[in-house]
Amino acid sequence: MRRRFATLAAVGALVAAPTALGSVHLVTVTSPARPGTAARLVARVSPGATCSIVVNYKSGPSHAQGLTPERSVGGIVSWSWIVGTRTTPGRWGIVVSCGTAGTLSTSFAVA
Repeated sequence: MRRRFATLAAVGALVAAPTALGSVHLVTVTSPARPGTAARLVARVSPGATCSIVVNYKSGPSHAQGLTPERSVGGIVSWSWIVGTRTTPGRWGIVVSCGTAGTLSTSFAVA
């Protein structure tokens, strides 16, 4: 009986661990976006988590206004930024990092 309980406890710990740490899920991202227009990313994460975002273009990480760390409200965190008028068309990576709540890697197209 002890052995069965120990096994169940170990399995329960494995199942509970990801939930305890949380996760970051993409809700929506503007794609495609056109140079000179606004793009937006919305993600679901644990309430109160502080997250940062990096948008990686061919020229390197974006320095656009609006790409600053944000705290989730009601489990939602979002960013809006203007895609530069000289941004190269293509698919570009986005990384959202929320500490122990996790990381989201996605991309969006610039047409």
